Amino acid sequence: MTGRTPPGHGRADRVEGVLLASACGDALGVPYEFGSAPLEDGAMPRMIGGGLGPYAPGEWSDDTQMAVVIARVAAAQGLRDADALDAVVDGWVEWLGDGASDVGTQTRQVLGVVGAEPGEKRPGSRARQAAVELHARTGRTAGNGSLMRTAPVALAFLDDPGALTVQARTISELTHRDTLAGDACVLWCHAIRLAVLEGTVPDLSELVVELSSEHRDAWAAWIADAERRPPADFAPNGFVVPALQAAWSAIRHPVGDGSPVVASLTAAVRAGDDTDTVAAIAGALLGGAFGTSSLPDDWLTLVHGWPGLRADDLRALAFQVASRGEQDALAHRVPVELHEVAEHLRARGLGEGVDFYVAGRPVPGGLSSEYVGLRQRDDGSYRVWYLGDWGTERTFVETTDFSVARQRFVEEAVRLARGRWGSNILDEPGGRRRWWQRR
Repeated sequence: MTGRTPPGHGRADRVEGVLLASACGDALGVPYEFGSAPLEDGAMPRMIGGGLGPYAPGEWSDDTQMAVVIARVAAAQGLRDADALDAVVDGWVEWLGDGASDVGTQTRQVLGVVGAEPGEKRPGSRARQAAVELHARTGRTAGNGSLMRTAPVALAFLDDPGALTVQARTISELTHRDTLAGDACVLWCHAIRLAVLEGTVPDLSELVVELSSEHRDAWAAWIADAERRPPADFAPNGFVVPALQAAWSAIRHPVGDGSPVVASLTAAVRAGDDTDTVAAIAGALLGGAFGTSSLPDDWLTLVHGWPGLRADDLRALAFQVASRGEQDALAHRVPVELHEVAEHLRARGLGEGVDFYVAGRPVPGGLSSEYVGLRQRDDGSYRVWYLGDWGTERTFVETTDFSVARQRFVEEAVRLARGRWGSNILDEPGGRRRWWQRR
């Protein structure tokens, strides 16, 4: 791909803008990370290089480097299965040994475990295990390192929001076990998705419905706080919550008279502290809303980085990710009614893949040894079954009437969950979903 997408080109322009605006934010923030270079009041940040490493003017850092690894796997094979997760982790391990200009402490620790075990058959599973072990030792695995790289995941699931919710968290947990890190990735990926599809910055507070019910109020309060205060109020921002708040605040409180993208990325850099990461996070959402055509020509000329890519390469890669995602969504389409019943159970606090399973929806880390399942078969009928601890299945109902299957599925899933967790099951789902009102 050569040249620039003309203004008003629509969804294609916005798809390409996600990776490119994120990379531009990264390169714009690199020189000023942790005060590496002074930025006087009223001065506009520039892609002058330097920062915490020997960065050339316009060169992006680990934020974009790690995102590129995800994007290349997404373009080649999608992000839906364990093989894809293995490829992502293998790509990161290779990057760590050849090209990583800067690596977060937490990410380095997890990838170091995998890299020390060459020939590991399932590097994705080993990375997740290492992340769990790190969390158990420290209790502090909610850095901003998974949020900064999450943009390609949104592009891979533009046409499959149910899978996006699951896989955004799954890919976060390859290095960051804390639930807050996964929450942030889910929120931001859904925001990017809507920005690309609708051509506007969505209301982030409405997207808390994508999270488990017990976390929604906290995130709604954090988002509201970010809308009230300027980005600099959220420094230091190495923790994922203030990193997201700083990025969202920068979008809500632009600085200067430039385009929305330029003004908000300026605000992100001026927030201080982890400037390249905050600007990369904000840039992904801004690029999704305003597209490549909103980026200044001098930024597009300068921006570049590992592994030898430039602006047009990122544009082509983003297009390939979205195209592959569209094909995969068609091949893995789960009927809307099955999505709705699964989201109903999640909204009531049940664990997908632990208490219940809807065939066709990806589940992180495999399935529990005991759960209630729902499947639509090739002939259009529905089957509800129970899988026991010993791997034996018992069919509850086989029917062509979805209302019958739905009622039995919900009853059995709730019964199983209450047997495990007690009576702490919500009676009604929150947010916008009202599947039970449909007739």
